[in-house]
Amino acid sequence: MIKKYAAYLGVLISGLILGYFIFGKEKVTERPTDLGDEKVVKWTCSMHPQVNKAEKEACPVCGMALVAIDKPSNSLKPEQFQMTENALALANIETMKVGVGSLADNSLTLTGKIATNQITNATQTTIFDGRIESLTINYVGEYVKKGQQIGIIYAPGMYEAQDRVLSSASYRQTHPKLWEAARKNHGLWKMTDDQIDQVIKTGVPVESFPLIAEVSGTVTEIVATEGKFYKEGDPLFNVSNLYTVWAVFDAYENQLPLLSKGQDIVITSKSFEGEKIEAKISFIEPILNLEKRTVSVRVTLKNTDKILKPGMFVEGTVSIDGVNQVLTVPKSAVLWTGKRSLVYIKPDENRPVFEMVEVTLGDEVGNSYVILDGLSSGEEVVVNGTFTVDAAAQLNGKKSMMSRIDYHNQEKGAINDGIQLKLNKDFNKKFDNIISAYINLKNALVDTDVNKSTESAKVLYSQFSDFQISTLNEEDRDNMNDVKHTALLIANSDDVETKRRHFKALSNSMIAITSQLDQLEKPIYVQFCPMADNNQGANWLSFENKIRNPYFGSKMLTCGNVIRTIK
Repeated sequence: MIKKYAAYLGVLISGLILGYFIFGKEKVTERPTDLGDEKVVKWTCSMHPQVNKAEKEACPVCGMALVAIDKPSNSLKPEQFQMTENALALANIETMKVGVGSLADNSLTLTGKIATNQITNATQTTIFDGRIESLTINYVGEYVKKGQQIGIIYAPGMYEAQDRVLSSASYRQTHPKLWEAARKNHGLWKMTDDQIDQVIKTGVPVESFPLIAEVSGTVTEIVATEGKFYKEGDPLFNVSNLYTVWAVFDAYENQLPLLSKGQDIVITSKSFEGEKIEAKISFIEPILNLEKRTVSVRVTLKNTDKILKPGMFVEGTVSIDGVNQVLTVPKSAVLWTGKRSLVYIKPDENRPVFEMVEVTLGDEVGNSYVILDGLSSGEEVVVNGTFTVDAAAQLNGKKSMMSRIDYHNQEKGAINDGIQLKLNKDFNKKFDNIISAYINLKNALVDTDVNKSTESAKVLYSQFSDFQISTLNEEDRDNMNDVKHTALLIANSDDVETKRRHFKALSNSMIAITSQLDQLEKPIYVQFCPMADNNQGANWLSFENKIRNPYFGSKMLTCGNVIRTIK
């Protein structure tokens, strides 16, 4: 029995010795959990860096556990702010250094359609009053050749003209001049000599006449209908010679300085992939389309094989000369707020510190903007995740897209919104209808309802049209017209994602204007979703504190949080 206990004791001692050698030398380091550590002042979400909490808890947006934020360095300038490395990685924030040099994409791409060459367009008309008894041209696309019979017309006027010819036939030998005048009566000018001789030979007027084509080309529109009465000169159908066509492109105002008549352009289409048509710009329309804010750029193309069909979508690429040595940034780096264009720079490449700067944009070239002022060669700018960085700036009370803070006069509380309006007393009351129309549009996008959002955008555009902006100064009128035009773009968009992209720009302007209103009837909440627009982030206005995301709808209905309240 003693031997049995001795054996158990030996096993126990051996186990203790073995455990010491395996685990005894391993140091166990406890992760500090003291929230009072001097280095830890706030807690944030790695996925949603706009979240700032005094205590460790779950993220109100996604439910993830918050992580600690170290105290920012005292070396930061007043206009700078710092983000965590985790936030940078999870928000996919990317930066790049800008420099003066040759453009990577030294070209401009325009979109357009193939159209008929209006110079070769023609219209077949009736040559005298009458009723169309039959028409052999039955469909668009049919080819008509000049001289072919295209139908039959009953013409009472022609009957009377023939009767006069038959009455004068008795004195054609004695009074040849009178006979010749009757034969050339204006009512018979389209009858052939054979037809007139046949009438004289039979002595019976013809009631119905063949319609002969006076034009050649492909039928583009049929106007006439059998059985209806038409007057002389009324159109029957339209034709076009499709051996030459036009490619008509839309160019925006800021693209016009890069285009000129005679400039080389390369045209491509998905309808003939792999093929390129080299041509020259033949005409630039001198009048701006006020609805689309574009100018038509026209190219005349040979179409011998009739490969190019009117209505076909095409793209035109123009090589840009004279902009080889410029400072450019990708479009994704720029935040546009009407009269202001903003970028975020990273002053220290070794620290996640950012600062907003205003820039002056030049021409749009490819996927880049030319920078005329505000940046220097070698500066590092944010090119992806710009809206997330902007949200962090807002939450830290720094300069951002929504506000400009004068740090030299900060004691005066000098804050200027992106769109500055000199508001009169009646402005608030009249603008209430616009805000309500905007909220209806937001709700339609929350429901992902294309038709409802289209109608809501039309109402908003109408409200802007009814709004009296004549009392505003020129700059304010331009700002208001920009917002109005954005509403029109939403109304004219066919799919909900395009509407949401335009809604983002609309919301930025609406927030800037609403921030300047006094004595609102009820609070308006500025809300932000960091994951909208491919993780670039986007803002919107709402009458309710509860998050209802217009950028994702039911897919991520509650993604976002309130970043500001306008009262």
